[in-house]
Amino acid sequence: MYRVLLVEKDQTFSDMAVTFLTRINRDIRVVPCLDPEEVDKMIERFNPDIIVSDHNPPSGVDGLALFRSLLRRSTNFPFIPLVGNGSEEVAVEAMNLGVDFYMIKERPPRELFTDLADKIVLAVEKRRIDEERSLNERRLKALVRLAKMHRYGFSEVAHFVLEESVKLTRSGMGYFALYDEKRDMLTMYSWSQAGMRECRIEEKPIEYPMDKVGIWGEPVRQKRAIIVNDYASPNPLIKGIPKGHVGLKRLLMIPLMHEGKVIGTAGVANKADHYDNTDLNQFNLLMDGMASIYMGRMSGEARYETERRYEEMLQFAPVGIMVVDCQGAIVECNLKARKLLDHLSDDGHVGKGLIEYKSDFTVQLYSAVMESIRSRVAAHHKLRFKSTDLTVSLQVSIQPRINGKDEVKGAIITLEDMSDIESSLEKLERASFHLNVVERMTFLEVSNQVQIIKGYVNFLKAMAEEPALLDHLDRIIDSSNRIQERMRFARDFRNVGIMNPEWQSISDVVKQASLTLSLPEEMLEVNTGNLEILADPELPKAFEKIIALSMNDDNVESIKVGFNITDGRMRVVYEDDGKGVPDNIKESIFDVASSLGADGMYLVKEILDVTRINIIENGKHGEGTRYELMVPNTHYRLRS
Repeated sequence: MYRVLLVEKDQTFSDMAVTFLTRINRDIRVVPCLDPEEVDKMIERFNPDIIVSDHNPPSGVDGLALFRSLLRRSTNFPFIPLVGNGSEEVAVEAMNLGVDFYMIKERPPRELFTDLADKIVLAVEKRRIDEERSLNERRLKALVRLAKMHRYGFSEVAHFVLEESVKLTRSGMGYFALYDEKRDMLTMYSWSQAGMRECRIEEKPIEYPMDKVGIWGEPVRQKRAIIVNDYASPNPLIKGIPKGHVGLKRLLMIPLMHEGKVIGTAGVANKADHYDNTDLNQFNLLMDGMASIYMGRMSGEARYETERRYEEMLQFAPVGIMVVDCQGAIVECNLKARKLLDHLSDDGHVGKGLIEYKSDFTVQLYSAVMESIRSRVAAHHKLRFKSTDLTVSLQVSIQPRINGKDEVKGAIITLEDMSDIESSLEKLERASFHLNVVERMTFLEVSNQVQIIKGYVNFLKAMAEEPALLDHLDRIIDSSNRIQERMRFARDFRNVGIMNPEWQSISDVVKQASLTLSLPEEMLEVNTGNLEILADPELPKAFEKIIALSMNDDNVESIKVGFNITDGRMRVVYEDDGKGVPDNIKESIFDVASSLGADGMYLVKEILDVTRINIIENGKHGEGTRYELMVPNTHYRLRS
C-alpha cells in the first residue's frame, strides 16, 4: 500500500487525481489536502508514505516552500512537486533541495497520472530500501558494541540492549524481566526510558507471581514469542492494565532462553505499525546476546564463548565491515570485505592503508573516511567498485570511532552491495509500465470491441428469420454480456480497499442499492433504524450484488433487512422469501470459482473483509435466502 498525501488547492484537479491514481494502481491510496496549513495535521492523522504537492505560487500551493518547511522539522518524506508551467530555474531549485522527482503538470490527464503513479511507487520503494539499510546498519553497530561490553556491569548491558531494541523495532517502550523457576516469580529488572517516563503507577511492583501475571507472562509459559497487534481486541489472556500504567496498543514479547530453560522475558510495545517477523528477529538477536552475557555473569564461564559467537557473527555478516585507524590503515576486516579487497590485492589486508591499493574506489573511500574522521560526523556514499573481473555498486557508510575520552580513534566502514536492489528497482519500473499497458487494453480496447460485436449481432438479428440462427445469435449476445459483466467485476474489485473505511448508515446504503437496481418499493422492508457500520466505501456495491441475486429469483416477493445484538455481537440480517441456497453449495458461494461467487458474492465478501465483517448464509433451502453480517464491536454505532 502506498499512502499519498496530495496537497492541492484545486478541488477539480484533486478529485481527478484521486480517481485516476486509484484506478491506475489499486495499491495507491490518495488523501487530498486542500489547505497547505493543514499538512501537519494530515501527516499526524494519516501517516502518509509520500507527499505530492502542487507548486504554482502565488495563487496555488508553494510546494517548494512546503518541502523546505518539512526539512526544517526533520519530517523526512519522499516528495514530488507538480509544476504548472515548468522552468529551468524551478527544476534546478527542486533538485538541489533533494525532491525525489519533479513533474510538469500541463499534460493529458492519463499520461500525467500514469507517470505520477510510477514515480510514487519508485520513490516510496527507494525510501523503504534506504530505511531497511539504515536499520541493518544500526543493528550491526549495536552488535559491535554489545560484543565489547563484557567488562561493563550487567545493568548497563541490559539498559543498552533494551534501548537499542526499542529503537530497532521503532517501538514506544520496552521492558526486561528475570524469571525464578523455583519461586515461579518474575522480577522486573529494567524499563526503557520512555516506559519509565510515561508510567504513572504509584507503587511499581518489582516482583510478580506467575499465577497473577496476564498476557506478558505467556512467553515464559509457552516458551515462544507472543505478538499482539490489536491490544484492544478481546483476548482471554489479557487481564487489563493497572491504573496509571502506560496505555498499550501493540505488544511483542519473547522468552529469554539458556540451555532449554526460560531465564526471563522481554517485550517492546506501541510500534506505530504492526509487529512482524523482522521486528522479532531484530529483538531476538540483541536479547540473545544479553541473555548470554547475563548467564556469563551468573556462572563466570560464558565470556569467551559469547565473544567468539559475536566475532563469528561479524566475520560472516552479509555486509562488508572494516575498521580503520586515523591514518586510513585497516585494523580489522571481516570475510565479506576481505573477499572484495582480494580483487585488488592478494597481499593481505590488515595493516594495509586504503591509499596503497591505488584504485579509484579506495582513493574515493580514503578521502571520505578522512573527511568523516576530521568532521567527527557519520557519512554515507554510493561508490562503484571496479576491478578486472568485478563491478559492484556499493552503499558505503562511515562511522567515526570515538573513545570514552572523546578522542577519535578511526572509523568503522560498512560496505553493502546494492547491485541487486538497483536491478530490482529497474524491474519494478518495467513491471509498472507493463501493468498499465494491460489495464488500458483490458478496460478500453476489449470493452469497445465487445460492444462492436454486440452491435453487429443485433444487426444480423434484424435481418435473420430462421429460428435456429436467431437462437445462435442470442447465445452470442449472452456470452458478450457475460464478458462485460466479468470486466465490470474486475473494475469493481480493483476499487475495494483503496479508500479509507467510512461510517455508513445501513438504511441509506440498502435504499441506495435498491434504487440503483429499480427494485419496487413495496418489495423492500428496512428495519435498521439509526445503525451505522464502519465499512469500505464500496459497501453499496455489496448490497447491490445481494439484492440483484434476489431479483433474479422469480419466487422472491419481499426482502427484509434488520439487525440484532446477541452476546454483544452485532448482526445485520438480510432475508428474502425465494428459493434460497441449496445446502450442498452454502460453503462455496463466496468462492470466486463458484457460480454465485462469480456473480458477485466473492466481491461482497472482499468488500466486507476490509473492516473484518464476516458474512454467512444460513437460510433454509426452499424458504428463502438469509445472510448474516457479523460486525466487530468497534465497527458499529447507533446514532442518536
